[in-house]
Amino acid sequence: MTFPSCDREDLIEAIDRVEEQLHTSHPNLALMCRFLNSIARSLRAQPEARDCCLAIEDAIGKAGMPSTWQSGI
Repeated sequence: MTFPSCDREDLIEAIDRVEEQLHTSHPNLALMCRFLNSIARSLRAQPEARDCCLAIEDAIGKAGMPSTWQSGI
């Protein structure tokens, strides 16, 4: 997959933020879902990332949070 450098940096930051939350004793679910939606939104233009986007959507749905990454398509 290829991304412009600014998008790549934003994507890495979002992944890091989700990982930080996963390692806390009480993760902030809303914050994690916001970053997961952001990750999926960054990946959605990449056909090879479709399964990843759907896995993210599934996780967000199981958490009972809104999936917004497809908005504006």
